[in-house]
Amino acid sequence: MIGVFDSGIGGLSVLSALRAAFPRADLLYYADTARLPYGGRSPALIRRFAREAGERFAALGADYLAVACGTVSALALDEITTAARCPASGVIRPAVDLLARDGRRRVLILSTEATANARAFETELLARTPGAVALSLGCPLFVPLIENGYFSPNDPAVLSLLGRTLSPGQTFFPDAVLLGCTHFRLLAGAIASLFPGIPLYDCGEAAAGAVPAEFGRGDGTLRVLVSDAPERFRRAAIRAGGLPDGVEVEAIQQE
Repeated sequence: MIGVFDSGIGGLSVLSALRAAFPRADLLYYADTARLPYGGRSPALIRRFAREAGERFAALGADYLAVACGTVSALALDEITTAARCPASGVIRPAVDLLARDGRRRVLILSTEATANARAFETELLARTPGAVALSLGCPLFVPLIENGYFSPNDPAVLSLLGRTLSPGQTFFPDAVLLGCTHFRLLAGAIASLFPGIPLYDCGEAAAGAVPAEFGRGDGTLRVLVSDAPERFRRAAIRAGGLPDGVEVEAIQQE
């Protein structure tokens, strides 16, 4: 069984990509909605949350874990992998692999504050592409905006917030924009309007491609779990177009 972890609906893009790539895979999606968003938390608390999520996947029998949360990938990938007791991959290395493959050398990285402060994307990018230049922008309001259904590229409030947050990136003149949080794919249309002609890279799409094919066998089952407010998650997921028809959202209690 392949587990997919995120704090909320962002990782549903990874889930969708895995269902397309491995239609027979057994999949388990777990969103820690009780403690969403992770991006404004301290590193120590993020690591604790990651260990607890990993323990949950271990108890549920995951054979591989796709960590769709950029914040956990940046600060606590080792912790969640150890706790899950199975192989795992995050979003950072796969996303940077795509940038390096395409020869991108001036990259604007959009992420949560915690991810931006950790500089994990920049470190990986410089290791892969010496001489590359990156600018990281922490975007603390993006995840709450998305989780509450505000991501239309025609929404004046969305465009106003993005314009104010991303203005330093516009004068950076990037040759690529990396969406370093899986939630941010839902803002791709609005972000693209601020960076015309500049390619956007989705870390979630890259992460799905990192899962080895050997874990794609099974009966095609899908289970979706959340740590709180399953109906709210279901509504948000439907708005985002990421919840398969007929799939129930189950709530599990925090210990």
